[in-house]
Amino acid sequence: MKYGVLYHRYTKNLGDDIQAYASSRFLPQIDYMVDREELDTFKSENNEAVSVIMSAWMFRKKWNWPPSPNILPLFVGMHMIRKTIEGKASPLVDEGFEGLGGDYLRSYGPIGCRDKPTERSFKRLSIDSFFSGCITLTLPEFEKTKPKKEYICLVDLPKDVEEKIRNQLKGEDIEIRNYTHINRDPENQFYEMTWEERAKNVEERLKIYQNAKCVVTIRLHATLPCLAMGVPVLWIPLNPKWSRFDPYRNWVECVSPEDFMQDKYNFDFMNPAPNWGKHLETREKLIGTIKKFINENEDKNTIEDIKKTSFTEEERKEFQFQLMKTTLDKWLRPSMDMVNQITKKDREINKLTNNNEKLNKENKKLKNEIKLKNRTFFQKVKGKISRMIK
Repeated sequence: MKYGVLYHRYTKNLGDDIQAYASSRFLPQIDYMVDREELDTFKSENNEAVSVIMSAWMFRKKWNWPPSPNILPLFVGMHMIRKTIEGKASPLVDEGFEGLGGDYLRSYGPIGCRDKPTERSFKRLSIDSFFSGCITLTLPEFEKTKPKKEYICLVDLPKDVEEKIRNQLKGEDIEIRNYTHINRDPENQFYEMTWEERAKNVEERLKIYQNAKCVVTIRLHATLPCLAMGVPVLWIPLNPKWSRFDPYRNWVECVSPEDFMQDKYNFDFMNPAPNWGKHLETREKLIGTIKKFINENEDKNTIEDIKKTSFTEEERKEFQFQLMKTTLDKWLRPSMDMVNQITKKDREINKLTNNNEKLNKENKKLKNEIKLKNRTFFQKVKGKISRMIK
């Protein structure tokens, strides 16, 4: 069997690479990198079968579905995007999971979901699903080394939250380090790095978290790795009621930014208590599921060995073609409405600009007339005064 790592080539979020890294640890070797946004066009050498742990923020496109027949998928830790045209994802909602798109998931199910809303979404579509937890919960503990000076990590915190923590720890003998999971440097793009470089980047960051006194973050994929590594963590999500955080908000000290600013939290930065351990059962089950998948399929080599679906390749391509047509239609209509609105606004702006230019010209002309009249008036007054003096 050959093995592939599911990743997002063009991501700007370190969290995506942390998920891919967590998956890669289970593979006997890495033969392919499989872009989650190009699942339908993936090709292996010699048309060989490739095992892929399908754990990621999925279905941003939905028209790249179902995946290539070369892929043998294990669906765990999946988050399903259901945004429409107002969001950044595809305008498709459930169209990709009708017909053979849904049959594909049913054939390779049950589907392990990263969160409860994703699990419920699949069940509404009559697709067998369960809560598997996020793949980052399987990360190992790294070697613990005593730093020259104890430190805590602040990851992507709002400025007021960061300032409050710094003021609270003023005078304490501890270093406060700032980190981010979002790459905003146009000169340093993840997609230009090899997977080996990206994996090294992930390891370096995880080792920093591992040896911290504690980690304070808004990021789910800083929080869950810290749970996995046994690092005390305070989670301050910007929207703690967001349903995709179910059930993690109950596994860790979690507080909204507003409540944190009002001291409504229970966390000691200098003497943080260990995490509660509520993730351990989910972690062990997820590790067991993945290891079983790897072991059961190690002798499979061809598409015929792994195929569980009944549709043909021609039917798969026709389904994708129709999905793309639907996507184009859904995107084109509101896009054209937007274009028409912009065009209308441009015309209004041009009209106002022309009117403004006309008013400016008339104003300039009026000013010149006033200046001329004033000049003539003062010349007459000056002449009268001169005659009176004589």
